[in-house]
Amino acid sequence: MTNSTHATLLAILQSDLAMDPGRVHIDSTLIGDLGFDSVAFAIGVVAIEERFDLRVSEEKLFACETIGDVVHLIDISRGLAHETFAPVGGEAGLATSSRP
Repeated sequence: MTNSTHATLLAILQSDLAMDPGRVHIDSTLIGDLGFDSVAFAIGVVAIEERFDLRVSEEKLFACETIGDVVHLIDISRGLAHETFAPVGGEAGLATSSRP
């Protein structure tokens, strides 16, 4: 996980989703802890694609459970990380440092 990816993602959450970055941690769950819904995911996809100038698979983003998963997905898409495991949702390519 790169710090610049994490910092940019926090900025997206703050500016595009009006989320307090102080309550967002690498292991925060998107739905349970942060209250993501379908609208938040849609806004997130657009903001990530615009800020990082890349395409993100909506299916892979929906398979992300934590902020760490999203950071890792972005790093994979940017060529900064390798796909390492399939999470519960079955999509390959997501991992965080806190998972096996």
